[in-house]
Amino acid sequence: MGAVIRLPASLPLSGLILRRPQLEDAHALFSWASDPEVTSYLSFPPHQSLEESLAVLRRWARSWAELEGRLAPCRPLAYLIEVEGRAAGSLSVQAERYGLELGYALARPYWGRGIMPRAVRGLTEWLLEKGAHRVYATAHVENAASHRVLEKAGFLREGRIRNYFYFPNLGERADGYLYARVR
Repeated sequence: MGAVIRLPASLPLSGLILRRPQLEDAHALFSWASDPEVTSYLSFPPHQSLEESLAVLRRWARSWAELEGRLAPCRPLAYLIEVEGRAAGSLSVQAERYGLELGYALARPYWGRGIMPRAVRGLTEWLLEKGAHRVYATAHVENAASHRVLEKAGFLREGRIRNYFYFPNLGERADGYLYARVR
């Protein structure tokens, strides 16, 4: 990974704020994490209860506390994307062998407003300025919305990863595209 990067608790960007999750965000998280359309291309099935969303928030809070904001292998640190005072989505980052990997989700009422490309671009540029050499993300080959997010955020498609992912909501293994930005 190179430089040890410590994420700030909050990162204000144009029209949104990336911030550490709080237990009070459970209802907002549940609103999009329980939506089958939002989670269709994600690695987890829709949340079935508010308690499930609370458990995720507790896990995220524990990671932030244990890592003190430092990026570590296989330990994602998740931000909530706050828009107009509401937690509208999430954006996570974790250290991996070949760079920093991003993952994201956004509530349907916020789709098509340029929120996710701004969040991804803002965090990626911050990470690259702080010493990251590579930031990357993957997306199902049919997830055109995610492809647009990454391309608008300045990522380049590097290739296709064959039979790489299991998508529980689609009930299948599938190919994905690999996107990255490098310093």
